[in-house]
Amino acid sequence: MRELSAPDLSVIIPALNERDNLEHLLPAIFEIARAGGIRIEIIVADGPSHDGTAEVAAQLGARVVRQQERGYGGALLAGFAAAGAPYILTMDADLSHPPTFIKDMWARREDAELLIASRYVPGGGATVGIMRRILSIVLNGVFRFVLNLPIRDLSSGFRLYRRVALGQLQVEARDFDVQEEILVLGRNRGWRIVEIPFHYMPRKSGASHARLIQFGAAYVRTLLKLRRLKNGRKQENLQAASLT
Repeated sequence: MRELSAPDLSVIIPALNERDNLEHLLPAIFEIARAGGIRIEIIVADGPSHDGTAEVAAQLGARVVRQQERGYGGALLAGFAAAGAPYILTMDADLSHPPTFIKDMWARREDAELLIASRYVPGGGATVGIMRRILSIVLNGVFRFVLNLPIRDLSSGFRLYRRVALGQLQVEARDFDVQEEILVLGRNRGWRIVEIPFHYMPRKSGASHARLIQFGAAYVRTLLKLRRLKNGRKQENLQAASLT
């Protein structure tokens, strides 16, 4: 059952037909939280699914919210709106993000406005196919270079946010590119962003909901938009400096 007192941490899990994985993931998260003395709420942002995901999540103690907007970004926004704790953790439903790592992120919650579980800093890694690994490395490298961001794993969805900082952002992306948009918007606001090494595992069951063509097209659109956003911010800073 969920804790009755106010939560310390809201765990947001976007899910689309992830019943089998949630049956393993949700009890593990609750157990880790109990062992660590963390008062949590788990919010499952449902797609909506047609395999009983919402029903199983509710039975296991999670709060289910139906996303009103499309895509992974829409699911995150539904979860953010429902979260009631001062810290918000996002993670995938497919068991690729080990729930035991929540303890590591929680222990460092005071270090930054955003903590990223990173595959690409020393000590991190990923057990994935070669083509997916190459695509991920290339996309992260291109975004890091074009946007001049000192972050290795821009696309990781395993993150811990300060809720008060997250509430300052106006997020527009609705696909997987929402991760990079949040980083640029946060950097523009002076966020401290820290990467913690972790090892990404393949999904336990079911099929990935990322579609390569849609995925790539969304990233190209977002890269162009975020470059304009970052350059606009830089110009604003230069104009402000010239007036002082």
